Amino acid sequence: MTQENLAEKLKALEELSDSPPRSKLEPYRVVILRWRRRGWTYRRISETLAAECKLSVSHIAVRKFVKRAARPRKPQPALEMEPATILQAVEHLPANPPARKPRKLSAEEAAQQRALIQALRNRPVAVPEVRKRYEYNPDEPLTLERTPKDQTP
Repeated sequence: MTQENLAEKLKALEELSDSPPRSKLEPYRVVILRWRRRGWTYRRISETLAAECKLSVSHIAVRKFVKRAARPRKPQPALEMEPATILQAVEHLPANPPARKPRKLSAEEAAQQRALIQALRNRPVAVPEVRKRYEYNPDEPLTLERTPKDQTP
């Protein structure tokens, strides 16, 4: 890709950035934030927008908009770069990055791996020992064994 093609593409991308706002509340941003600073509830804001501006929006949408609109915007260093700097950065990137290929195992390595997996599958499962605290005998009264946990100081 030549520098001229990259420059043309960058210009085309810059023209695309002037798109309309994504939220229908965006034209009312200043008013909504002012109402919130005055202590208006999200429900009251949505009702006022519906009555005065004929804008049907839920109070939850207003809350999400205010949360997003009120936070400070982070500077984007990529946008502040000069086009020449962007071109230099793009030139160093490979056109088609190499695909990562899985490493093939030799027959011996594959056999060792299978043997290890089989050994892990066949190992005994450790079952914790369960102590009986009592034994049922219909001829004798029930007696519980005391454990250190059960004994009170």
